[in-house]
This record gives sequence, structure tokens and C-alpha cells, in this order.
Amino acid sequence: MIAAIYARKSTDQNGVSDEEKSDTRQIEHTKTYALKKGWTVSDELIFIDDGISGAEFVKRPGFIRLMNALKPEPSFQALLMSEESRLGRESIETSYALKQLIDAGIRLFFYLEDRERTLDTATDKIMLAITNFGSEFERERARQRTYDAMLRKAKAGHVTGGKVYGYHNKDVLSTHGHRLHVLRVINPQEAEIVRQIFMIHAGGLGITRIAKRLNAEGIPAPRQSPRGWSPCAVREILHRPLYRGEIVWNAVQKIVRGGTKRRRRRPDSERITMEAPELRIIAPELWESV
Repeated sequence: MIAAIYARKSTDQNGVSDEEKSDTRQIEHTKTYALKKGWTVSDELIFIDDGISGAEFVKRPGFIRLMNALKPEPSFQALLMSEESRLGRESIETSYALKQLIDAGIRLFFYLEDRERTLDTATDKIMLAITNFGSEFERERARQRTYDAMLRKAKAGHVTGGKVYGYHNKDVLSTHGHRLHVLRVINPQEAEIVRQIFMIHAGGLGITRIAKRLNAEGIPAPRQSPRGWSPCAVREILHRPLYRGEIVWNAVQKIVRGGTKRRRRRPDSERITMEAPELRIIAPELWESV
């Protein structure tokens, strides 16, 4: 029997099994499992998603390739995974994907349990529902653990995200050299560009003309974008409260809709705002003028 392999590494590495932390380990163990069963696996039938959430079904390249391989006729008869949650951690989308695979004549095996997933009886279907519920419940717990950790960092004034134009991210180390947390400090060169943007805008220049001016002067764009400054980048700077010395956390929330993650703005009551005068780049008068 010809078998395909699907492996997905979990995005959240806290409290997950060793198998979930490494797609390479999953593939090695799955190949060993296939060999014991006497099944054939070719490299063309190995589908991998590295560090993509189990709630994501639209922007998951390995999964999309796997599902496309079912049409018009699959070239394999079995799909091997470490466990069911590798296919997904959103119960409805995962159940639908499993049904598509089984309807295409594919047999599903999980090597950690040496078990085949079938949907032949009502019992099979209720067991699938229970398994998917457990996977989704674990995803929600992992999300809550991440949220709690980020909340503690935010309240302490530590960096909870990536870099922000106008600042350096500075590692704070323990006596043994281990990173404890990350703090923002003002980058003098970039901070001066931020001030120029505010002053030019206060003088009446729009965001598109500001972007063109910055590009004409050869000023590097945020994140060293090869496209240079864009009006959106200028607008983002003009609306970022951090430049006036105010940290705002929990302003947006990631939600799952239609099998993919989207962002929505949280209500003001859920946002956390803290004064950070040491991070102020723009004076209150200039901030109010724009």
C-alpha cells in the first residue's frame, strides 16, 4: 500500500508533547511506522506545515497540497500522522477534512496509538467528535496560557511583540546570561525621523506626500522594506500611542472565521493602557496638533 505523511509542528511550544514540537521527528517516526507495516512512502507524498496553527485551514500550504492531491484521484491509499490533532485543532473544520479524506478512499492511521480512524458507525463518529473537542479545548488552554504570559509582561512594561520603529529591543539578562525579558529603548536616529514625520504632517503635508519625500531623501523604511515608505507606514506612525509615551496592549484579538485567522479590534474596556514617559518621542503639543 502507498502511504502519504502529514506532519505539522505546533505554534505553541508550551505544554505540548515532543512529537508536536518537531515535524522532522514526526516524519522520521511515521516512516518507521510505515516500514513496520510494509507500506511504501515517497518524498513526493510528504506534506509538512511548520509552525502553523491547527486552527488555520486556509493559509496552511502543506494541508492545502494534501487536500488537492485527492483530485481527481489520489495516488496513495493511506495517510499517516502522529495523532489526529496534527490535522487540526478546530473541531468542525477537522471533521470536514477527515470526511473528505475518507470519502476519497484514504485510510487514516495514527502511529502514536497504532490506530486507524474510521467513520463507519455512529460510535466512530461520536468518538471523532470527542477527540476533536479535546483537541480544540487544548488549543484554547494553550491560547489562554499565552495570553496570561503576555499580560504579565505587558503590565511590567516588557516587550510583548516585535520591534517598533523608533526603538531598540534590549534583552535583560540574568546573572547566568539567560534572557529574563525584553525592554524598549529609544533609537535616537529613528526617533528623529518620527519627529520629522509628525512635524511635516502638522505643517499640512499628507501621508502620501510624506512617504514620497522620505523615499526621495533615501531614508530607510521600517523593517528595511525594499518598497520603501508607504502611506500606510506613515499613517501607522502617526497613530501609534507609544510615541507619546503610552503603552497600549490588547487592542486587537485574533479570531478564527471561515477556517482562517482574522483580527478584530477589542472594545476599549478590554485594552490595557500604561504611561511610559521614558519612551516618549513626541511632545504632547505636537501629538495633539496632528
